[in-house]
Amino acid sequence: MMDKHYEQWLVQQRRGRTGESLRRLLEGHAHNEALFAKEVWLSAVGNFDYLHAEYEVPGFGEGSFFIDHAYLRSPHKIGWEIDDFTTHGQHVNRRTFEYERERQNQLVLNGWIIFRMPLDLIRERPRKCQQFVLHALGRLYGDFGAGQEIALPLKHREILRFANKLQRSFTPGEVCELLCIGEKQARSLLRELTEQGWIAPATGERRIRTYKLTKSNI
Repeated sequence: MMDKHYEQWLVQQRRGRTGESLRRLLEGHAHNEALFAKEVWLSAVGNFDYLHAEYEVPGFGEGSFFIDHAYLRSPHKIGWEIDDFTTHGQHVNRRTFEYERERQNQLVLNGWIIFRMPLDLIRERPRKCQQFVLHALGRLYGDFGAGQEIALPLKHREILRFANKLQRSFTPGEVCELLCIGEKQARSLLRELTEQGWIAPATGERRIRTYKLTKSNI
């Protein structure tokens, strides 16, 4: 099942790509990058939402930079780089050393958050890498409940993030506005989150007027 999700994700990544971007995806996204995607990211997060392989960042001098994995979810741009000691440590020369530092500086200057994952750590201690991914997403986006919240369907997750940022009770109408959906669908989503224990009614008995996060999830 994991391989199936990964292959489907790669097919989606190829759509619309041409030239160097497509070549980098076909040739650059090799064993090391696939190992991170499947054994770390998918195992921890449960999906590939917002994740892009061999993501091209144009506009640096005469060419572009490519990021192994880019997580593009507002308000952040996060790059996940896989560093193989054999490549980055033993066979580095002055030119590649300078290029890597310039690339890193330019990305950070343009608002990117860059995380570097050692390949040996991914191979030998994947669980530690998974925990770091979840911790990083939690710190940046307010995701809570370790892997549980982030594995929920997208609309459920957006409601929880919205509530977590508000830190107050919220109405079904606010959920309608947040997700651009009707009240009936909003109340259905809220009912499902209530049944799962993520939220609880704040006011109203027969017809709930506002909801709040449960204490265990705040």
